[in-house]
Amino acid sequence: MFLKGEKIGKYEIIRALGSGGFGTVYLAKDTWLNKKVALKIPHKQSKDLFKLLKEPRLQAVLNHPNVVQLITAEKQGSIFFMVMEYVKGETLEKILEREKILDLKTAIDYIKQICFAVDHAHNHKIIHRDLRPSNIIISEKGVLKITDFGTSTWLENIQYASTRIGSPPYMAPEQFKGKATYASDIYSIGCIFYEMLVGHPPIYDSDPFKILEKAEKGEITPPKLKNSSIPKEINDIIMKCLEVKIENRYKKASHIIREIEKYKETPDYDLELENIRERIRARERRKDEICWNCRQPLPPKVKRCPKCGEKI
Repeated sequence: MFLKGEKIGKYEIIRALGSGGFGTVYLAKDTWLNKKVALKIPHKQSKDLFKLLKEPRLQAVLNHPNVVQLITAEKQGSIFFMVMEYVKGETLEKILEREKILDLKTAIDYIKQICFAVDHAHNHKIIHRDLRPSNIIISEKGVLKITDFGTSTWLENIQYASTRIGSPPYMAPEQFKGKATYASDIYSIGCIFYEMLVGHPPIYDSDPFKILEKAEKGEITPPKLKNSSIPKEINDIIMKCLEVKIENRYKKASHIIREIEKYKETPDYDLELENIRERIRARERRKDEICWNCRQPLPPKVKRCPKCGEKI
């Protein structure tokens, strides 16, 4: 644990930003460049430099606006750490704790940015394996960035990653069994999309084995049944991400973006606005509806004129 004012080489600690299972992230100042950066310091400081370099070497491959940028990796004395860009904002987890449920437009914007980042990683043969709201930062300008690649790995010349690792509420059934693949990240995207629109992950339980049991059986309540304002098309996209069988999910994150774009092109993209317009049109129609026989105005939704009794 480092305190405010302590120095690691040329970096001066400002405050702790957060801590996870593998390391703690600090906000620090590069005293040479007078620039704020984020330092990630692993909990376990191994003498095996090759092992310590696994995460930074993997993240160094990625260069995308929706991925937190790695600047360098350093070692000062016995302390190894990663230097990353500092993103001023808050995690998606904190936003959801405050807002509970996001509006459809915001949720779609965030999920598209997640998909862009994941697609970039997958194109470089990298799976994240721990996509969850606490590992997603939203900048003050609304730019989403995925961080924490400590559990990530390459899928080059192998079918799946065998280590059982991840966060249970966002893990695909095969991930529990140590068979994580690209489709496992797609499942996690579905979980995040679900949570943004419903207020909780599709399966949430304190017992990871119960989560696995329900996930294997596909015991997921469609989000539209939890939040009736969710359009059917979006409900279907989420449920396809959450398919039990890998072959039934989207093959690529870019395919999710494509399906969302198709939905946005339909006239009912802004469903609420369309409903308002329809109500206005209905009121306007009712003003003009009169009985053909007695020429008196008709109330809405009547089959007989209340004045003369004629069938409408």
